[in-house]
Amino acid sequence: MHRWLRTILSSVFVLLMLASGHLLMVAVNAAEVAMTRGTRSEGLEARLFTDQSLSAELDSAVLRSRSPEHRALLAAARERVARGEPLVLHTMPVTSFLVGATLGLTALGLVLLWLTSRLQSDAAQTIVGVFAGNLLWTGSVEYGLTIASRALGIGKTIGVVDGTLTAIFGEYVLLKHSWGALVLVMAYLLFLESSRCPAFLFFRERTPLMRGSLVTGRIDNRGPRTAFQYATTVWGFYLLLLWAYDEQLFGVHGWFTTSVLLLSLAGTVFTVWRLHQHTGWGAAIRYAIGAMVVAWTPIEVLGKWGMFREPWLLLHPTTVTLFFGGLALGTWALVRAQRRARELELPTATA
Repeated sequence: MHRWLRTILSSVFVLLMLASGHLLMVAVNAAEVAMTRGTRSEGLEARLFTDQSLSAELDSAVLRSRSPEHRALLAAARERVARGEPLVLHTMPVTSFLVGATLGLTALGLVLLWLTSRLQSDAAQTIVGVFAGNLLWTGSVEYGLTIASRALGIGKTIGVVDGTLTAIFGEYVLLKHSWGALVLVMAYLLFLESSRCPAFLFFRERTPLMRGSLVTGRIDNRGPRTAFQYATTVWGFYLLLLWAYDEQLFGVHGWFTTSVLLLSLAGTVFTVWRLHQHTGWGAAIRYAIGAMVVAWTPIEVLGKWGMFREPWLLLHPTTVTLFFGGLALGTWALVRAQRRARELELPTATA
């Protein structure tokens, strides 16, 4: 029962963190629109890099929209494109609110990263490290690329912002082409003798990549490693899906995307089984990061296929309570459970 509790709590915690990360961006975007309404200038004329044809992208946008006014605007644009008329779109401008949110989220992530150095518990360092990794990824990477895409006039899809058709999510166009930086990071970690990532250890144990034996010894602070693990794992699976969706390579409904869906389902079963074998709370939470990102992948694909509407992309009191409240409750339960486990182990350790 103790193993099952650890497996369930660590898995739910990471899943809620992933969902809350999406909802946090939705909330920040909505706040930006509200705070800059009436004072915001028009952005640059957009170059649109969609996963589908422009007509198909507009069809998808109509299906995603829940506002009758927005659907009417998108349907009118679809008719114009069908008649062969040009559709000129603009990105949103780089606002001071966006810059402030980017710097604020990044700074908060760095503060949490520093805080991990003041925590003694391996599990506590890991939990705070996950929060830090989420904030650093969202602030410095996602919103950093959002600023860049707006400054360059790049969009990925079409949405309605403040009653106007707008090219949005250009940051994912730039993120898609960040694969070279990730290869550099992965190559460094693959040959870094002090790295203990299970994926890299798997290859090291089976290929002649190491000069000597695997590094052992105590790690005093797991927080920075956890934050880095969270951010790079999310980064890697983002790239996998962004390239899978590219119609010039595989396509949203292509064989490769379907294979990613099926393999990630199988990988979920395997990684959850491996997660269940872990004995420490901190180690289980760290392993759950990779396991639950794998589990999240088929959810993303099914959402892209239009099989359901992702609730973590809807800013409503219900979703805020469900995901932010659920994350707070899950964090409390995780902290309480691992503290309880330490209290039960302490008499044995001192006997």
